[in-house]
Amino acid sequence: MTESAERAPGLGKGMPTYIALDVSKSMQKHEKLLNETLAKIIKELYLNPRVSEFVHLSIITFSSEPAVVVKMTELTRMRQMPVLRCQGGTNFGPLFEMLRDRIDIDVPLLQDKGYSVLRPVVFLLTDGAPTDRPTTGWQEAHRALVDEQWRRHPRIISFGFGEAVEAVLRGMSTVQTYMADPALGDSTSALPEAMNGMLSSMVASVQARELRLPNEVAGYRVLSEDYVER
Repeated sequence: MTESAERAPGLGKGMPTYIALDVSKSMQKHEKLLNETLAKIIKELYLNPRVSEFVHLSIITFSSEPAVVVKMTELTRMRQMPVLRCQGGTNFGPLFEMLRDRIDIDVPLLQDKGYSVLRPVVFLLTDGAPTDRPTTGWQEAHRALVDEQWRRHPRIISFGFGEAVEAVLRGMSTVQTYMADPALGDSTSALPEAMNGMLSSMVASVQARELRLPNEVAGYRVLSEDYVER
């Protein structure tokens, strides 16, 4: 096969999608549930080629340092599920740096395969406040990640529960923020409901051929508007 054939257009749209999971020490009590829920998402995408042909998923974990758990090109070749271990701090700066690096790798790979690549999407899940030093140390890396002068800048959707700080997640999100509300649901269901929200978004995005977000996620408040306080 010639290089031109390999690069021939016609595969349609592709949406690079990153799930960034907090695996810091505070997540230890959720470790088993986190692994079970992640396995469910991977299985759903693996068994549904229509979804995986549009949603090109990569999974990155972060604690004191980030790690690529599933590369975007490896999902359909996986032979066993990744096992996550929760330990360390909650440093966001290194995560944002890694996301920018991975996007610069992944987008050209998809383009070379013949996809028309949509702007990347990042689903961020955390149960805690930044432990970066200083605590605002993540902001410079975040600015570089969402810089509109960088054509590949992603859309960021955040899910926060536990000790996550609403104002911080609002500052990280570029599209929408979902915050768990104890008045709306059991705290033990916050993690799987967030992951289900991500999965439903991916499935809806396939049907629309563009990013679609859930209007509701059980147990969460949707923070998509800024209101003037009284």
